[in-house]
Amino acid sequence: MLIGCCVNMLPKDSGDHGAWYAPEIKQAGYDYIELPIGQVVNQSQVEFEEMAVYLRDVGLPVYACNNFFIREIQLVGAKGDKPRVRDFYQKALVWAQQLGCRYVVLGSPWSKCCPEGFAREKALDQMCQWCVEIGDEAEKRGIIIALEPNNQQETNLLNTFADVVALAKSAGHPNIRCLQDYYHLKMERDTVDSLVRDGKEYLVHSHFARFDKRGFPKDWTEDAYYPVYFEALKKLHYDSGISMEGFPKSRESFAVEAAATRRFLKEAVGR
Repeated sequence: MLIGCCVNMLPKDSGDHGAWYAPEIKQAGYDYIELPIGQVVNQSQVEFEEMAVYLRDVGLPVYACNNFFIREIQLVGAKGDKPRVRDFYQKALVWAQQLGCRYVVLGSPWSKCCPEGFAREKALDQMCQWCVEIGDEAEKRGIIIALEPNNQQETNLLNTFADVVALAKSAGHPNIRCLQDYYHLKMERDTVDSLVRDGKEYLVHSHFARFDKRGFPKDWTEDAYYPVYFEALKKLHYDSGISMEGFPKSRESFAVEAAATRRFLKEAVGR
């Protein structure tokens, strides 16, 4: 199993893609970096090419990207701007392909939040249509879209692994699969039952963080549910990526925390 580190929650300026964390992430022993593609595409072509060269020189692969859509883009509701959505996802997937990305995570809780007064079933139908359309584009690029459940404090749609599996089944597209995020699982007081039931077919990626303050985990004593989660992955013979996605205590402590988390995850996936 590959172990990576997301940079979307690390200390940096708003809108910054955070690729410059790559040397520290590599030094901490991670296999890959996970970039926020929504911020990556805000660059110019020249800036993007410079970033891509920088990452190649560091020697850290971009195995996955997250933060697919920026806050200003709405996927559901009556006020969606379909041409803007299409322009955005097409550019994002082209650049993700150029970075060598295998998985793009579609969490983006702000973009899939069902507006007040708008029918939930209609919103889910809109998400299904987008999944089919985005899945077609992703297939051209050799990319799998991983649908991420987000907790109800962030969005009112697609909150559990069972929810995203149901959407993936409705879309019926081979390039639409699912992600399980440990922090969101805990926020929703969910269990691994749906993960064990449907994960063999649909789980392609995972995010991990401590439930407490969404921090960097370091040992088994922090959470009694850690062994349950990793045993579920073991039962599935899961061998894709697991990315640390959370908040370090400070910019200065990141390198030390990241290294400790990598050691913990290495032990956890090898149990």
